[in-house]
Amino acid sequence: MAAIVTARRADWLSGDQLGAVAAVASVVAAVAAWAATSRAADTAEALAAIEHDRWHVELTPQIEVTVHRPSPGERATFILKLMGPAGLDGLDAITIQIRDDNIDRTPRTAPPPTAEDVAAHIWGPLQFIPGIDNVEAPGRDTPPFPLEPGRAKVFDMTNTQNPSWYEGDDAARRWRSEVRKQPVRLWIECRKEGHKPWFIHKEVPIQSGWAAT
Repeated sequence: MAAIVTARRADWLSGDQLGAVAAVASVVAAVAAWAATSRAADTAEALAAIEHDRWHVELTPQIEVTVHRPSPGERATFILKLMGPAGLDGLDAITIQIRDDNIDRTPRTAPPPTAEDVAAHIWGPLQFIPGIDNVEAPGRDTPPFPLEPGRAKVFDMTNTQNPSWYEGDDAARRWRSEVRKQPVRLWIECRKEGHKPWFIHKEVPIQSGWAAT
């Protein structure tokens, strides 16, 4: 019965109307096909992004850092080694930055210090030595360097100095007492062509013979 009604309705339509209906149906079908293709492309793109991120995590550089000083009066030796992972055939550029301690240093009195003074100071026990290994003042950052798996990069370090606004004859002693038990806090940026950069945070204890100077 439904077929007869449909046939009768079709009889009511002119040839132009039938063509218009067919055109609309064709457009609807095309839109549906485009939507399905677009969804499939979006899904494939999302899956590719998830896989790329998983691969990026699996290739996170395995960095080993040691800081050793034989005695308080001598320089410390900073050694960074690239230990892996197996799928990473080296890094194009590694940059090391010394991070400050976790104490809120916001100035609460009239300057000095200013906020700029506080930001410029290295709040920790050791710093890299400006003028050695192309390190620039104040000794917070290293220049970028490449590294192959299993290889090491060595830097010299030395004591940080007390802030210039610490007053009194015992300013240096008070500063050493404040930071002597702290680790060396690091922010390590690793770059490899074709990959997003990796950022690694480490807190490295100072090995052997540390005491206040």
